[in-house]
Amino acid sequence: MFLLCRLLASDIGQLVIEIVFVAVPVLLLVALLNLFLASFLQSLAGDLLLNVLAAAIIAVVFFLTLRKIEHRSLSEVGLSGHQWLYQLLLSFLCGGTLMTVVTLALAITGSYHITGIHPFAAVQLVCFIGASGLLVLLLARNKKIGFIHCVLIVFLVFGVFPAAISLLILMGGVIQEELVFRGMIFRKLERAFGSRLALVISAILFGIIHAWTPHATLIGIVALMVTAGVLVAVIYMLTRSLWWAMGVHFGWNFFQGPIFGTQLSGHALPGFFSSVITGPEAWTGGSFGPQAGLASIFIVGSVGCYLFWRAVREHRMLARNWRERLPDNTQVRGTDMPVTL
Repeated sequence: MFLLCRLLASDIGQLVIEIVFVAVPVLLLVALLNLFLASFLQSLAGDLLLNVLAAAIIAVVFFLTLRKIEHRSLSEVGLSGHQWLYQLLLSFLCGGTLMTVVTLALAITGSYHITGIHPFAAVQLVCFIGASGLLVLLLARNKKIGFIHCVLIVFLVFGVFPAAISLLILMGGVIQEELVFRGMIFRKLERAFGSRLALVISAILFGIIHAWTPHATLIGIVALMVTAGVLVAVIYMLTRSLWWAMGVHFGWNFFQGPIFGTQLSGHALPGFFSSVITGPEAWTGGSFGPQAGLASIFIVGSVGCYLFWRAVREHRMLARNWRERLPDNTQVRGTDMPVTL
């Protein structure tokens, strides 16, 4: 009993328990879904079912372990209800902008080519991006949802319709990865060992977990460590908001797959138009997608280094012995206010 209490009191002990509580039901879900035909599991419907159910399981486990084991609220770990929509939309556009820069670099070097787009889908894409941007501007000035906000949300839903299934699949995947890697692994490692070591370990684990995805390469794994592994973790350190982490990750994935029509971690998702990637696989990411190429490593790595420098400069990082420097009654909480990146 004493050993169990010690385990529950330590960050690493809590992390191990939380990972087990996540892994067991998810593995059971995968085993149950394997009863279906392989053709169904490999289809969009099967992918959607798996990602949505797995995301729901992880979200429930995350909430329960947070309340019952850690005795913390959602706002303390970065899921505050304060301006959550603003943070999510702004970070989504930031992630999308970053992927746009990577895609432009590929286009300039002759590696990215658009092969087809339906005119109506182009109009919907403009509506989607325009409505997202206007909503961010309005929410920055007025937190209350009014008539204009509702109209823009309608345009946003209309604009995303061609990629609705892809959106749900990507949302499920992002929720899974961010709650586990930033909400559990990085946060707990940071409290136990400090920000720097937590950043390195969580990034390596994020890359390793994607080694089993289709068409994975060594450069691709390193690229994932730099992009979602390092960049998103640094953004979480700066903002202490899981909304920001999920938004950037989702924007990156959504622009890469459904919007620019490229492979995403070896998968092709329906979206607004189609494209083809040519040139050296090391530069473009090949069949794994642009996120797995040197272009992504250089561009995203530069942004990650800048944000890491900001985190150090603004004292957003925790040292390994940070608890020893705080009074006994001090609690570290996530900030409700988003940081402008």
